[in-house]
Amino acid sequence: MRFAGLFACGALFGLSYVLVRDVVPATGPVGVTVVRTLIGGTALLLAARAAGQRPQWRRWRAYLVLGALSAAVPFSLISLSMLSLNAGTAAVLNASSPLFALGFARRRPTAGQLAGLALAISGVAVAMASRGLHLGDGGVVGVLAGLAGAAVFAYGGFFAARHFPDEAPAALAAGQQLAACLLLAPALLVLPVRAEPTGGLVLRLAVLGLAGSALAYLLFYRLVATEGPARAANVNLLVPLFGVLWGWVLLAEPVPPLSVAGMAATVAGLFLVLRAPAQRV
Repeated sequence: MRFAGLFACGALFGLSYVLVRDVVPATGPVGVTVVRTLIGGTALLLAARAAGQRPQWRRWRAYLVLGALSAAVPFSLISLSMLSLNAGTAAVLNASSPLFALGFARRRPTAGQLAGLALAISGVAVAMASRGLHLGDGGVVGVLAGLAGAAVFAYGGFFAARHFPDEAPAALAAGQQLAACLLLAPALLVLPVRAEPTGGLVLRLAVLGLAGSALAYLLFYRLVATEGPARAANVNLLVPLFGVLWGWVLLAEPVPPLSVAGMAATVAGLFLVLRAPAQRV
């Protein structure tokens, strides 16, 4: 398993969580998603064209489905879940994505994989405990939305592997991001962005689009192609951990010893999950 690629992808997705939390009050969940996918998709398209690649636009229907599965729908469901859940609870629910991926895989998971996944998810819960794990009003709806978002994202990796087996990762990520932007853009007619485009906001959105969408999804689809969608989904175990680390680096948020212990347990569980040979679709 290319651990470096998995951890780099997790770091970028974790950074995106910190940035979204920072800009979403000004842009709204739909606005930030449209902007980040537009910036990310455009950058990926330019990079793919420079490398002599381009998305298979004749398969636009499949791209729309992929954009919905891997970005538009899970992002919207996660945003919905956070209306009634705090960040810690939402992160733990999002970490269930690898469990759904094992369910979608053709092979049955081994006892070691299940034990490792249980350890990893428990580690995420411990790491996020300092941020609180509780439900607010409408908590059942939030839990269902969070689990559904994790499941949809997990299935998106399998859809990409089955329907775009020969697509270059840069072209695939570009098509996915632009399709997601196209799907969500009409919602801005109902939920427009009312914030003034200050320099700081534009800069954060640019970083979010280039790092959290373009580069992160480029790495993610490379993992899908080389390691299979079930293993690629394990990146969601790392997202909340890197979210804590980025909060410490960028926002000077404290990292209690209990969170460090949870991170160690998550990494140990992840190694158990990844011991088995890579499984592709």
